[in-house]
Amino acid sequence: MFKFSLDRVAMCAVDPEQSPGEAPAGAPEDFHLVVGTAGDQFRDWFTRLCLYLVLQDEYERESGETVIIGTEYGNFGAMAGLQRTAAAKGRLMSAQYFPNALTSSASAFVNLAIGATGRNMTLNAAQLTPVVTLWQVLAALGKGSSSTGHLLIGDVYSPEALGDARREDADLPCESGVTHARLSTGDAYSARFDFWQEDAASAGPFPASGRAWVVAPGEGVVQTAEPKEHLGRNGAFITAEFLRMLQGLGPGGSAVVECRATSGKRASVTVTKRSS
Repeated sequence: MFKFSLDRVAMCAVDPEQSPGEAPAGAPEDFHLVVGTAGDQFRDWFTRLCLYLVLQDEYERESGETVIIGTEYGNFGAMAGLQRTAAAKGRLMSAQYFPNALTSSASAFVNLAIGATGRNMTLNAAQLTPVVTLWQVLAALGKGSSSTGHLLIGDVYSPEALGDARREDADLPCESGVTHARLSTGDAYSARFDFWQEDAASAGPFPASGRAWVVAPGEGVVQTAEPKEHLGRNGAFITAEFLRMLQGLGPGGSAVVECRATSGKRASVTVTKRSS
């Protein structure tokens, strides 16, 4: 059982069909004002989106903050761009570029931008990413190593990532976007996590194949709630819906998010608004 406060929820969604190096449609008007352009030769749009959401959040920063990013493709755009450049120039890639194109470079850029020295992690738990990422943030806060944690979940689909995602399930929407939440130590909410494995053939309300999530108010309602497949492959959208539901809870109210992988792995978190 974890206790925490939810201080901020924000999301930025963009058009996934942008060309390599091109600004995605739907980016906020103040995007470049907030993020700047210094070092852009080393940053892809996933990194820029994470930076925008964190830097736009105005609060009194502290050095020991934790940054946890949950993503399926991460900085795949940077890696793909590196390979495109090498192919176009007809030469081997130099190792000096790789530190700026790793799949975890977004969290490094965010940490440097806000001066965070706490826990830093980028994780990919496939369909379970929204629940596992929240678990990791709350675990860091619960250990007392940080009093502020940044949760960043989502993807910005480069052309290569989009092609890979649609190969698995061509009908599932793949909208680019990232959700950011700032959490802190406190007792406004309590969270209980459950992880289990079950036979994929008896997966309750979920379809036999593909990916789906459930968000429902009230403990136990998840057993009869309809899957939210319309929210698509990107975990940013189900995370934003769940966190905003938490913000609307009254004392004693609860909400559940459950994720299921096609393998039958399931993860859920039940969050309750504690009485003031």
